Amino acid sequence: MNDKPLSSPTNSWSVGIGILLILFGLGIAAYAYDSTTQIREALAEEILEQQHDVSALIQEYDGVMLALERKRFSSTPENREAFTSAIHSAQNQLELMRSHYSFARLDGAAKAHSYVKPILEDIQQWTSQGIYDFSGENKFVLDVAAERLQERYPVIRDITLETDAVATELISQQTDSLERFRDSLLLLIASFVILALALAATLIRQRNLQTRLAAEQELVAHRLIDAETRGRQQAEEAQQGSEQFLRATLNSLHSDIAILDKDGIITAVNTPWRKFVSGTNTQYKDGGVGHHYETVFKATAITELERDGVSAASKQISEVLNNTRDSMFYEYPCHRDTKRQWSLVSVSIFNTEDGRHAVLAHEDVSERKRLEERDRRLRAELAHVSRLTTAGELASGLAHELNQPLTAITHNCDAVMSSIDADSEVGTELVETVHDISEQAQRAGSIIRSMRQLVRKDTADKAPTDLNKLVRETVRLTAPEAREKGVNVTLLLAENLPWPVCDPVQIQQVLVNLERNSVEAMWQGNSTVRELSIETSLSGSKWIEVCVSDTGPGIEPEFFSNLYTAFQTTKDGGMGLGLSISRTIVEEHGGRLWLEPSAEGVTIFKFTIPTEQE
Repeated sequence: MNDKPLSSPTNSWSVGIGILLILFGLGIAAYAYDSTTQIREALAEEILEQQHDVSALIQEYDGVMLALERKRFSSTPENREAFTSAIHSAQNQLELMRSHYSFARLDGAAKAHSYVKPILEDIQQWTSQGIYDFSGENKFVLDVAAERLQERYPVIRDITLETDAVATELISQQTDSLERFRDSLLLLIASFVILALALAATLIRQRNLQTRLAAEQELVAHRLIDAETRGRQQAEEAQQGSEQFLRATLNSLHSDIAILDKDGIITAVNTPWRKFVSGTNTQYKDGGVGHHYETVFKATAITELERDGVSAASKQISEVLNNTRDSMFYEYPCHRDTKRQWSLVSVSIFNTEDGRHAVLAHEDVSERKRLEERDRRLRAELAHVSRLTTAGELASGLAHELNQPLTAITHNCDAVMSSIDADSEVGTELVETVHDISEQAQRAGSIIRSMRQLVRKDTADKAPTDLNKLVRETVRLTAPEAREKGVNVTLLLAENLPWPVCDPVQIQQVLVNLERNSVEAMWQGNSTVRELSIETSLSGSKWIEVCVSDTGPGIEPEFFSNLYTAFQTTKDGGMGLGLSISRTIVEEHGGRLWLEPSAEGVTIFKFTIPTEQE
């Protein structure tokens, strides 16, 4: 009789607890489902915003390229205004772009922004202020600007493709991860509900055997224990969460990061720093945590140059730790073997409840330094091209001035010869002398005409050309340099060759480039035998083949892959444009230029010209 009144309220209370637990679990499941959906939508929205920013930027970049091409071919006020408007529109798009997103890997817009901005600034400066002595409207400046835009365009396209690939991968990874998390959480809630029902059933059976007082005391005890347990768990979880957040934040940075206390002891590092330290010294596999930064940092230096840089940087870091300065940035070279490298070290201070701390960052800036050196080299090459252009103009004017007195000498010799023919008493030696003067004056005039034709800016139209005669003319041009450097030139010219349809000035440029390369190679290589051979022959019925061979030191194997690349040269003071230009000229004529495999001590270049062209 006493059990029934005791168990009925206990049963009702236990069932109510079970229902509340079930409702609580369902609420958590609904919240988890809604949270995962919102996170996925937020990710998709940011990805679409980034793709829109990058697409808009490349569209503006295309607009700048198109406007520049129109301006190059027709520099009308409308085209100039359109080009200026395109530049301003692209720069406005750069200002409107977002450079940072919530998700760490969504950096496509930032990459595109940092890559395109200096290009547009250079283009605007070149076209408004000009380059060297050329105005911004000069065709040379416009060509250089167009080349810069076209050269950098594939990289922008690659950034777009990379942005799309990262976006697709992020959506897939985030979706899979969130779905797994949601499924796991739902499974956990279901298990929790089952456990709650089992616990409620157990309580019902137990409470039916106990008095109401014992049940109430037990319930109070359980509540106190649960509250204390939850308090400890929450404190531990908060501490673990803080540590995990710090580690995740440090590991998400690309730079090598170490956290220092006020005494310079390393208290925490990220994964890049751990790899940086352990890569050179296996003693600090954990990144040197617990050791003084100076000992760990100096252990990473290998070369003497790198040790000097690390010592100088360590001195400035000590000044920051001693509160002499608030922060520092120090860049130093750390070249190793044949690889050129630069590093950037920076330190900043922050304060916490534990006291004063410092963030030591180490970053590899080699790529930026290489780009800066490449830009300086390109500017130097542009200056060299300008000087060559001026020299060509001066040579053309000088050839014109010298041609006049040579013409007068030839006419005077002809007059003397006419007078000698009328006077039979003149000696034979005088006749031969005047005749020789006339021939040498005509030969000098021929050389000067060839020089004027070679350096002039415009070229003749393609026409049937005697290739053997062209070879002899180029040999006359390069003969002074060959004699000065002790090179013997041999001509093996086939007879009765057909006359190919070609631009004689351009083919002459190819021959001069190959002949001068051979002469300089034998001279710089101190070859004991210096023989230059030029041979023409008929290859089949449709091709004329020209072979230029020398007895120089040959070409190193590492230069084979970049043999025809612009600005690649092995000569002191060379520009590295001769072979690149020569191959372009030959291919435009329908032929090809190649290096023939040869025996040791002989270098053979060959090119072909079709006997007939469409």
